Amino acid sequence: MSSLLKRAFNLMAEPAGPPVLDRFVDSVVQTFENCRMGLGDEVLSGGPERVEAFFLELYEKEVPRLKRTIQEEEPLLTPAAHEQVFKKVDDLFRKVILPGYSRMAGSFSKRQQNDFYLVPENLHALERLGWGVAGILVGAFVVWAPFIPIWSKEAVLPFMIGGLLFPNIRRWLAFRGYGRNVNELVIRADQEIQRICNTYMTSGQALAEAEKETEPETARAAVRPKAQGTTL
Repeated sequence: MSSLLKRAFNLMAEPAGPPVLDRFVDSVVQTFENCRMGLGDEVLSGGPERVEAFFLELYEKEVPRLKRTIQEEEPLLTPAAHEQVFKKVDDLFRKVILPGYSRMAGSFSKRQQNDFYLVPENLHALERLGWGVAGILVGAFVVWAPFIPIWSKEAVLPFMIGGLLFPNIRRWLAFRGYGRNVNELVIRADQEIQRICNTYMTSGQALAEAEKETEPETARAAVRPKAQGTTL
């Protein structure tokens, strides 16, 4: 995906295949991620609709660039086909990409505000201590259980450390899952946009319109009189 998301998650692979519309979807999602920290408590508490409205305002500013990108990246299409492709891609953004991203970003941002803990901020240390105690109990059970070939009491220590670090592990897993889901959304959107563009590139209507544009010039060339030779 884009460089910022790769730096933020360090887990997101580059979408396979050639760039689609100069990576427009990737660029817009990059903008969303840059501005995601602007989601305040009021917006997040307003539900998915408020979150989607927040990102819709950002997308509206990218619409003119989408039109230019389609014209530049698909030069073989006619103006009418350019407009139709734009409408379909714009519709894809408004009905699929925006709702999908907003739902993931809203849920993730709520958890991120509390640093992925299960309890309020003033009880974070207590939760970490509780996971440490849980690790000790699990380690003690492993040492005691006759069907587990571990009898050294020192084995309790790794379980205790694992319990104390569990909130950090949970945070890492949350970022990993979010990055994977956002990346999957971009890949799927690129695939659909590529399908839309290919459809118009191979459509008989678009080719017929292109041929109509070349017919007048061909006709003028056919009736153009040949230059008369010079008589000495």
